[in-house]
Parts: sequence; C-alpha cells; structure tokens
Amino acid sequence: MLHIEAEMTIKKEQTEAFLQAVKEVIAASQKEAGNHGYELVQSTENETVFYMLEKWADMEAVQQHNESEHFKDFQKVAVNFVAKPLEIAVLTPLAR
Repeated sequence: MLHIEAEMTIKKEQTEAFLQAVKEVIAASQKEAGNHGYELVQSTENETVFYMLEKWADMEAVQQHNESEHFKDFQKVAVNFVAKPLEIAVLTPLAR
C-alpha cells in the first residue's frame, strides 16, 4: 500500500473554482482499480492550503491514475488555481 500526500496552496480568489473542479477528479479517482482512498482536506491553520490524501494498492495503480483522462484534465485546469508548486510525498506504511 502506498500513501500520497499532495499539498496544494490555492490562490484565495480561486478557492471556489478549485473546489468545484476537484470534485470531479475525486469522484473518478475513488472508482479507479487499486484506489483505497482519495480525500481532500483543508488546513486548519491556513485556509488556502489543501491536501489530497490518497491510498493506492501499488505504484502501478498510481501510474494508471496519473495517466487517466480525469487526472490529466484536472492538471490542465489546476495551473489556474495554485499559488505555488505542489509538494508531493509518497509514503509507505510501517509494518505493525
């Protein structure tokens, strides 16, 4: 299992447009094979900072997601919303 945390700082005036656009990519991503979670959360300290929290079965599922039409479509419009480059962390859970 892989976890991905993508930090997005959104231009304040673009927040509503971002929230509308991101709904589609979330819904489509949650239906993808290999997806075990895809959720947008907002910082409690800075209202313009959002995190996409993702869980994937493996790197192959991540690659398929990155090549999906809904993700590519979102990437095209996301450039209008972001105030700075995304910060992405790919994480693996520790065995218990």
